[in-house]
Amino acid sequence: MSASLHIWITGAGRGIGAAIAQHLGTKHRISLSGRNEASLRQIENMLPGGNAAVIPCDVADEHSVAIAHAAATQLFGPVDVLINNAGVAVFTDLVNMTVDAFDDQVAINLRGVFLGIKSVLPYMLSQQKGMIITINSVAAISAFSGCTGYGASKAGALALTRSLRNEVRSKHIKIADVIVGATETDIWGIEERALLGERMMQSEDVAEAVQMIVSSYNNPRIQFEEILIRPQRGDL
Repeated sequence: MSASLHIWITGAGRGIGAAIAQHLGTKHRISLSGRNEASLRQIENMLPGGNAAVIPCDVADEHSVAIAHAAATQLFGPVDVLINNAGVAVFTDLVNMTVDAFDDQVAINLRGVFLGIKSVLPYMLSQQKGMIITINSVAAISAFSGCTGYGASKAGALALTRSLRNEVRSKHIKIADVIVGATETDIWGIEERALLGERMMQSEDVAEAVQMIVSSYNNPRIQFEEILIRPQRGDL
């Protein structure tokens, strides 16, 4: 693909989101969103000048998403590709999970996906072109102990995007889910990463898959629907 796209990445300040930005930022215009502006600035500084902009955003907040979308559009034009990457996890069994922790996961992992899509979809429908990629988790399709809230929020997001795919397929809008297994990011604790890191994937592995999906933007014959990526030795 030679034409530059405007790609909006949420949760872009670290981990998978940062790796995606670095993979795509040499060719495309990147709006970097997240709640930690300092981290976003670090990623912006790694990309070619003028190709990236920091757009602070809390994906769980409707007003914040609206402001971020307007700012991104003003800088780089309408969003061609939305990458829903922002996410949080609280790994504990249900009896010990607080209501606040449950609500926070649903707000960011599910509501955040909904709000991001809601902001970019009207233009995509009007143009009958666009791409939405959601970084999801194997917790959406497999049951793990200590993963009740996280798994529920991710399964909800997967159900949302699967239905959306059917709604907009005839409008030439591509909806892709990247369902990711254990990846060495700070969603895991320091002890877990030290103990199990060698079995985990790296953020760059996921970013390469996303780059492949984005490269199909102008191909009218194919749509990547769901890509499942697990560590070679299986789930942890």
